[in-house]
Amino acid sequence: MAVVESSFLVRAPLETVWEFHNDPRALPKIMPGLFGLAIESCDQPMRAGSRVNISMGAGLLRQRWVLQVTAHEPPRQFVDEQLPGQGPFKRWRHTHRFEPADNGTRIIDRIEYELPLGLLGKIAAGIGGPLVMKLIFASRQTATRRALEPAAPSSPATGVSV
Repeated sequence: MAVVESSFLVRAPLETVWEFHNDPRALPKIMPGLFGLAIESCDQPMRAGSRVNISMGAGLLRQRWVLQVTAHEPPRQFVDEQLPGQGPFKRWRHTHRFEPADNGTRIIDRIEYELPLGLLGKIAAGIGGPLVMKLIFASRQTATRRALEPAAPSSPATGVSV
């Protein structure tokens, strides 16, 4: 399986970051819009065994993706895994970890995945998978910070006009 890891700091307390990520309905807010991701249903409150039913794509090219929470340790970690045959991956396991840090919370994501299509999927995962995942996580980091960090104070006027 391919593995991608991401780690970044959010200037927000652990409890705030946990509550945001512990609600699957926040996922569309931090995923790039090109995926057209929507939460069809989710078990609330989230706990081990909870399921999240996702629809993604556009128009007639929508695909269903069913994830199940396999570990849930508030406020430090949860793990979601794609149910076999119910999504775009042959296998998917996403570990979400949250650690208190100076000035906020460190979010650590680890994704283990395998694409379908056997050898062709392995080649695609090896060539483009890490790049695509890194681009997704860069977008998620920006959106997460925008959603959770306090607004930066506005800068004073510079006197320059255009």
